[in-house]
Amino acid sequence: MSNNKSVKPQFHQIISLVLAALTIVFLVFTGSLPTSYDYEVGSIANQDIYAPRTFADSYETERRAIVARNTVDDIFVRSDKQSEECIDRVDDFFDLTEQQRQVVTQSRLTSSPVAAAEAANQLAANVDQTLNVKVEPEKIAVFFEMSGSTFTYIREKTTGLAELIMLGDVNEAVLSTKIEEQINSFREANPSYSKYADAMSVVLSATLEPNTVFDEKATADSANNAYIAVLNDPVMIDKGSRLVEAGSIIDEHIYSNLVELELIRDSSFNLVILIRAAFYVLIVAACALVYLNIERKKLKISMPIFYMLLVTFLITIGASVYLSTISSLLCIVIFFAAVCAMYLGTQDGIILSVLNLLFVWPMYSFDPEMFFISLVGIVLCSIFAGRTDRIINNAALIFFPTLATIGASISYNFLIGNARTSFLNSVIYTFISCIASLVAAIGLSPIYELISNAASPVKLISLSQPGQHLLKRLFLEATGTHSHSMMVANLADSAAEAIGADALLCKVAAYYHDIGKLENPEYFTENQHDGINPHDKLTVMESVAIITKHPEDGVKLAKKERLPNVIIKIIDEHHGTTYPSYFYRKAVEDAKARGLEPPDINNFKYRGHIPSSRESAIVMLADTCEAAVRSMKTTDVSSAEQLIRALIKDKIDQDQLSNSGLSFDDLEQIVVAFKQVYAGVFHERIKYPE
Repeated sequence: MSNNKSVKPQFHQIISLVLAALTIVFLVFTGSLPTSYDYEVGSIANQDIYAPRTFADSYETERRAIVARNTVDDIFVRSDKQSEECIDRVDDFFDLTEQQRQVVTQSRLTSSPVAAAEAANQLAANVDQTLNVKVEPEKIAVFFEMSGSTFTYIREKTTGLAELIMLGDVNEAVLSTKIEEQINSFREANPSYSKYADAMSVVLSATLEPNTVFDEKATADSANNAYIAVLNDPVMIDKGSRLVEAGSIIDEHIYSNLVELELIRDSSFNLVILIRAAFYVLIVAACALVYLNIERKKLKISMPIFYMLLVTFLITIGASVYLSTISSLLCIVIFFAAVCAMYLGTQDGIILSVLNLLFVWPMYSFDPEMFFISLVGIVLCSIFAGRTDRIINNAALIFFPTLATIGASISYNFLIGNARTSFLNSVIYTFISCIASLVAAIGLSPIYELISNAASPVKLISLSQPGQHLLKRLFLEATGTHSHSMMVANLADSAAEAIGADALLCKVAAYYHDIGKLENPEYFTENQHDGINPHDKLTVMESVAIITKHPEDGVKLAKKERLPNVIIKIIDEHHGTTYPSYFYRKAVEDAKARGLEPPDINNFKYRGHIPSSRESAIVMLADTCEAAVRSMKTTDVSSAEQLIRALIKDKIDQDQLSNSGLSFDDLEQIVVAFKQVYAGVFHERIKYPE
């Protein structure tokens, strides 16, 4: 017994996986290597060139970024000093006006009073000389015609308007508008003084200047931000776009794009691509190894299946090297998904097929549509091909995954908003890829089964059908053995489910584990009737020879009927190296009665092998327990449990489970599972009235 038994990969498997990884690196490198062109700037293209993938046009993006940087508006910020100087000029203007008003007032006491127009001319000259500001005299003459109180009021209002205007950021473009807005507001609020509004406007227009100054740092930062913003939103060229038209000249822009797409390269570029491919394969392979290492206890794959799936895996990748040159949607990973799920089940079919998809994805320039459609196909195909509850009609296996992939194609193109031509092209290639992959997988399945002789879920379900040749023979020629096998199958199926073993394999193997009894069915108690026992006419050793030979006979018959190897192995191991205790005890008693030494127990043992898997051990325990419970005529669960535990302990003592991988926890769960089955067998039925 072992609590942590694991399945170690064999040396040749490791070598095969390493060689496969190197092959995949070469195929990915070859498949992802774009066509190269021998062009230089100034060359004339002799053919159209299309973008093999969507990419960022760095040349055009850089050009637009430079334009954006150089066309950023200069940034001006408000200057408190500038604002205060403007307000001070307004005050200075009115100070000069006040001085000139005093001259006019004093002149009125003389014989030569100064007229308003003359005063306005003098004020304009003084303003020009003092403030370096020019005003038209006739527009400010009104200041010499108003009363002193009115002048004081207008001065305060004008200064207040100047302060309001200078509170904000005022540049050359908005200064006049701001002045006009404030003057209009004054007119509306003070209709009795509106006749002075024009003079106020003249003062503000003459004395106020923009209060913003150029901010060099902010302007430089804004230009840099504009440059970076364009770089962060590059110009994208879609896959399939024509980069070069035949006959056109290769300019710097076109040449830059060709280099970006690695369509113009030398041998050093090839080395770079090889390194990329190797690194990519290494990452995906590491994920695969992690999964396989975690699942290796469950993934007990025979050598033929291992190599068959490995070759199929490589064929899918190799075919993609060519298919990807025809269309980015012509992909046959669904072929591998169908084959893999048939032999390993739905979960492993999905996981390993997604890994297969990841390996071929670079050959399709990491096309998201191809990946999405293939992923949908892989999931649906693995679900249908890996079902273990019933046989799936081949038409259903083809129809539903194909329908799903076409639906995925339609939804993707509808979401992206592709043109009608791209839409139809996608649907057509998706249909061809899926149909061809599934038809090939179904068509080649007989060859795969012939080569591997493997127990795929589909094969096992087929073998479980009552119409199978050997099962019909059991039912007709060895009815008791057939009934015993059905009960063993129920026990094995329940136990396998409980510990996470392969329940379908256990159930089907149980159906066939005793087919060797077809050689001499009447020599086994379950097939004997009317009290007739052929062993009464035989010696003990003759009986032992017949009884212990049925596993060997079963192996021969199974090979003749081409049953899967794993079932043949379980037939060989279902008695291990135990011995029929009844005949051994009888031989011991005979020897004792004759005064002889007890016979050698090795002469009584089955000539098989101890169970080498959990499934084989489960069938052994189910067979032993069913035969004992039936023989002891046990009718209650408690007694059955005691008997089951004793029988399992006996198998442990005889070292029959040491190579099975079953833990003591597994054995406890098997006991519980067997109890549940017998609880259903032993339950009391309601007695119906006559």
